[in-house]
Amino acid sequence: MSSSATQVYLNAIANRRTIYNLDPTLPQNVYIENIRDVVQSILKNTPTALNSQENRAIILTGDAHKKLWDAVIKAIPGENGKKRPTSARDEAYGCVIFFTEQDTVKKFQADYPAAADAFPVAAAATTGAAQINSWTALETMGLGCHLQHYNDAVKAALGDLVPAAWTVNSQLCFGNTVMQPGEKTFIDNPVNIFN
Repeated sequence: MSSSATQVYLNAIANRRTIYNLDPTLPQNVYIENIRDVVQSILKNTPTALNSQENRAIILTGDAHKKLWDAVIKAIPGENGKKRPTSARDEAYGCVIFFTEQDTVKKFQADYPAAADAFPVAAAATTGAAQINSWTALETMGLGCHLQHYNDAVKAALGDLVPAAWTVNSQLCFGNTVMQPGEKTFIDNPVNIFN
């Protein structure tokens, strides 16, 4: 049986859900600096291959958040597909944008040529870990979140705000939850033990 600390952790993972129905406020006693500190701690403590530390993030709120999502909306041809970025612009308080710093990945590939092919794969895994850890942590703070992947449009909209070597991986939109999602269903997916 798991310890109480393990159960708290497992509950946080189970409670982390995609929440699209947000309003652009923060829960009481939660400040943007709290969110920044949590994301910073997660970037620092999420493992990377050979401690390469290529994860990066920025947080956009206010006008910067709205301008980014306006640009994403404009980059999508036609009206189909504009619903989610419009919701992100109008209903989320802000977003955390996750990046991989590619110069670091390339340096490790050059320094360890026998494992060069492994570094981009490891970088993809570690950014995923940073994203899900951040999403779960923000949920424990009372925030609703949803993860988006308008990566090319976001990179274009950011322009010189971030270095060219930073590739965009995702956008974690957050705000106050207006409505909880429906019940989650699960497939039968057992973890087997072989001795």
